[in-house]
Amino acid sequence: MAAIDLSGQVAIITGAAGGLGKAYALLLASRGAAVVVNDLGGDTRGENSGIDLAEAVAREIRAAGGKAVANSDTVATKAGGEAITRAALDAFGRVDIVINNAGNQRNALFENLSEADIESVLAVHLKGAFFVTQPAYRLMKEQGYGRIVFTSSMSGVFGNPYRANYGCAKTAMLGLMRVLVQEAPETIRINSVMPTASGSRMGTPGEERVDKDYMAEIMKRGNKYGEQGTPEYVAALVGWLCSGACDVTGQTYSVMRGNYSRVFIGHTEGWSGPRGVLPTPEDIAANIGAISDTAHWDEPLSGLDESDIVRARLDRRYA
Repeated sequence: MAAIDLSGQVAIITGAAGGLGKAYALLLASRGAAVVVNDLGGDTRGENSGIDLAEAVAREIRAAGGKAVANSDTVATKAGGEAITRAALDAFGRVDIVINNAGNQRNALFENLSEADIESVLAVHLKGAFFVTQPAYRLMKEQGYGRIVFTSSMSGVFGNPYRANYGCAKTAMLGLMRVLVQEAPETIRINSVMPTASGSRMGTPGEERVDKDYMAEIMKRGNKYGEQGTPEYVAALVGWLCSGACDVTGQTYSVMRGNYSRVFIGHTEGWSGPRGVLPTPEDIAANIGAISDTAHWDEPLSGLDESDIVRARLDRRYA
């Protein structure tokens, strides 16, 4: 198999000053990509910003013979997102890859989340994905090529406590990806990752964290294969997703302790009553087993696809 070569490609990577983002930046640069290392440079809450952390990663890339510039514009505003794309154009003249990795956390029990906790996390993760991707996506359409990676999380897809705001924002990435895939030309591939990695600013249990006991339990359960939990394991997958060799779109992949899996939304065969007969709640109760049975399922790839799948089922049942 040919080596992944990103020479001549330009990548925007948000949250790239440490952990996963830094691993992505170093890998893509080592494969020839010019990198915009974007990072607000703050703490896990998105506060105390500065460009020093992003500049340190950019210097490391340049010292190794690569191409990189640092950028500390916020992803959470339209102006910030446009400035990040402008930084790529000013430095390298194009944008081929966007990795939406920037994040923050404001963890609390659901009933204790403040308006600021909710707004801050949604602004960085959800609005940030819109504001960074939109201007870059427009350029990708003009040039007829692009690769976009969104970052989802098990915190929302499967559920982790203390993270209603974070989990909501991260699960929204899957909806954003699926809609954009329906609109994008085939030459723009758009996928999502659900990474679990040690060594990131948001992945370390601290005394000040309300979820420190939960985080400690997660880490304890992963100790057996902890050496495979570094950001570099996730970067291997992301590097492929960002390359011309990537031949999939609209997919979500989980990376945990060196295990790579595709995550998907299935649709059970389900149950239907007699045609034209309105079912009662009692009918639903009597058939909930069949409705929930996962022995036979489909994977709709769009709203139209779901409609076709259900129509085919009903055709068979009412034939």
